[in-house]
Amino acid sequence: MGKRTLWGAVYAAVLIAVFGFSSISPIVLSVFTILLLNELASIQRMESRFPLLAFSWILLSLGAFLGFGGPKELVASTILYTILLSFTLLRAKQPALEIRRGLFAIAYIWLPLVFTIQNATQHPELILFIFVMIWSSDSMAYLFGRFFGKRPLAPTLSPKKTIEGMIGGIVGTIVIGLVANHYWELMPVSIAASLALSVSITAPLGDLVASAIKREAGVKDSGVFLPGHGGALDRLDSFITAAPVALILYQYLS
Repeated sequence: MGKRTLWGAVYAAVLIAVFGFSSISPIVLSVFTILLLNELASIQRMESRFPLLAFSWILLSLGAFLGFGGPKELVASTILYTILLSFTLLRAKQPALEIRRGLFAIAYIWLPLVFTIQNATQHPELILFIFVMIWSSDSMAYLFGRFFGKRPLAPTLSPKKTIEGMIGGIVGTIVIGLVANHYWELMPVSIAASLALSVSITAPLGDLVASAIKREAGVKDSGVFLPGHGGALDRLDSFITAAPVALILYQYLS
């Protein structure tokens, strides 16, 4: 428990430093993207892992040098990625299966993460706010679930998650979000509350989606990313779903 807590604190401190006090947040998120694609390909036992990682590395490198752009660049890079990957996977022993796995990786990892990277170039502090809301959601849901939890939320995927815990996580995240925004002065109160609410709902969903993927593959941890914390997918499963939804909501409300 001590080792897990220590590495969790180090992980949080690094993210705070990166997104709060540096300009390398797009690079860090790009590294996360490649790590997540690699773990997902490994979990799904993808035969052609190299093309999936190679094309993502090339496109992200181009983005780092030329600029990650906006919606047009996101759509164009995704279409190019999909075409190139599909052509290479036609040589696989099970091409249809490999293409389905590849397309799922693009939809599940590539699209939400690249969209997040594009926003991180302009608003890194907003990405940090989302991370803080995710941590708040996890902590408050755990505390409320431990003391008041009775009814399982998704007994097959995560027996320890409870409906009471999720309700507590929602309330606690909104409170913490409003307090954090009061001191950071990032956005109007109504937007901060809306983002905290969206994260408190989508973060547990992301965790359950990752649990479903790992359960189907018969693995407990997605890999080795932090000692005591499993792989990158184990640490970023909530972020994959919560970040893009919160960012879309922020753009709409702003």
